[in-house]
Amino acid sequence: MNQHSSRIKLTLFACALVLIGLAAGCRDKSTAHTPVKRAALEHAPKIEHVVLISIDTLRADHLGCYGHPFVQSPNIDAFAKESVLFTNHISAAPTTLASHTSLMTGTYPHTHGAPKNGFVLGDENEMLAEVLAKDGFDCAGIIGAFPLHPVFNFDQGFSHFDANFTIAFKEHETDQPQRLAEEVSDAAIRWLDKRQAKPAGERDRLFMFIHYFDVHWPYEAPFKYRNLYGQSGQRKKGSMENIKRVQALLTEGENNPARLKTAMKFAQALDNEYAAEITYCDEHVGRLFDELKKRGIYDKSLIILTSDHGETMHEHRTYFSHGATVYDSEVHTPLIVRFPGQAHAGERVSRIVSNVDVAPTILHLLNLPTTPRMEGVSFAKVVDGKLPERAPVFSEATKPWWDSKFHDESEWVNQKKFQCVRSETFKYVARDPDNIYGLYDLTADRDEQNNLIDSANQQQASVLADFKKRLADWRKEANPIPAFEDKSPETQKLLRSLGYAAPSEESNEPVDATTN
Repeated sequence: MNQHSSRIKLTLFACALVLIGLAAGCRDKSTAHTPVKRAALEHAPKIEHVVLISIDTLRADHLGCYGHPFVQSPNIDAFAKESVLFTNHISAAPTTLASHTSLMTGTYPHTHGAPKNGFVLGDENEMLAEVLAKDGFDCAGIIGAFPLHPVFNFDQGFSHFDANFTIAFKEHETDQPQRLAEEVSDAAIRWLDKRQAKPAGERDRLFMFIHYFDVHWPYEAPFKYRNLYGQSGQRKKGSMENIKRVQALLTEGENNPARLKTAMKFAQALDNEYAAEITYCDEHVGRLFDELKKRGIYDKSLIILTSDHGETMHEHRTYFSHGATVYDSEVHTPLIVRFPGQAHAGERVSRIVSNVDVAPTILHLLNLPTTPRMEGVSFAKVVDGKLPERAPVFSEATKPWWDSKFHDESEWVNQKKFQCVRSETFKYVARDPDNIYGLYDLTADRDEQNNLIDSANQQQASVLADFKKRLADWRKEANPIPAFEDKSPETQKLLRSLGYAAPSEESNEPVDATTN
């Protein structure tokens, strides 16, 4: 067993809780299942359109509707009041391409074949847009950043796929292939305008996928939002160097009390800038909602708002990062679903769900068959109260990449990285090469600070044995559709500019799931 303890690390975590306003305590208030008597979904108004919104890197606990004490997200919060909010939604992987492909295929990465960013998806994947296009939907994708670019074959099934990126921070010799939330919403509205110009009889049902990237590194909100939460203003515009500097300071602070105060000062600035990005993005999500309402689409649509993954801030040792662990800070993401007629409006569902369940649910609600490879299950019956329990779900880390001890040609490439099994109440994590294992009681330890692996009581030991078997069985199901990494210099440069290091640059420092 790989376990350590450090007074400095505990101090660091305590400071972190203060800086985030004890958001975890507020989050606990939002986890109860609050059934609301409404007409069953099968009796709700017909779904004419589907709108799927993903806000990249958005933690569930950083929205007001999920209990955050000060982050302002008024448009999403208002949307949540008309919707069903899932308090235990877990992403299949904490990386953009891998997680979004799970969202679109209803399969885990070890089935769809994309272990991380930079891989070209195999044509054998049946994407949600492909299925809906065959049923007569006009499918449009509006993308906020390069990891979902058509070069990676993510655009399968879309008749319109807008991936025009505008931001370039060239003063730092870094071209960042992304665009602002304002421009993403503008592009979506332009497509809606073109559709509106057609005669009513020629307008197909629509499926829109809108992807916002602002909350992702390097946390650079537009000027009017920059001091909303008290940013220090000590950062260079759009530079990943600032993130790396704070990561280094926090690492030094683990064992150097003199550095801890400085480290937390700069960490606070990044916290505030992350929050500012959420508020900025919320404005333009709200603008999109307004345009859907003007066109008579909003109330006729199944509208889903979610995220691909979250972000570890300074709760754990992978500071201001994602991809290397399966802590809830990285895989607990929002899922808010608005049904036509506001069926079940205001309900909060605590049943465990995964983003592999989203595509099967959409198809179920449209009375369409699921695809043969889909591993997710529809959560529509959970909303209706007819399905009392969902089996535990799985997540897998996508880093580190290059070390041979994490690669065995006979196994799925992410199999030896952190993986987890999670229910509403417990999580088991494992990273075999480093003998790192953890069991967490999420009802008492939402921030996963108290590893029970060596002190489990009888009930916890039973859960541990069950989860170990589930993980072993799940690993055996790995049968990835062939995909290949785009190693071209241009692609690698663009991914690196967004903070995704080339394999040779990636840290392989073991991250102990039992230590924070």
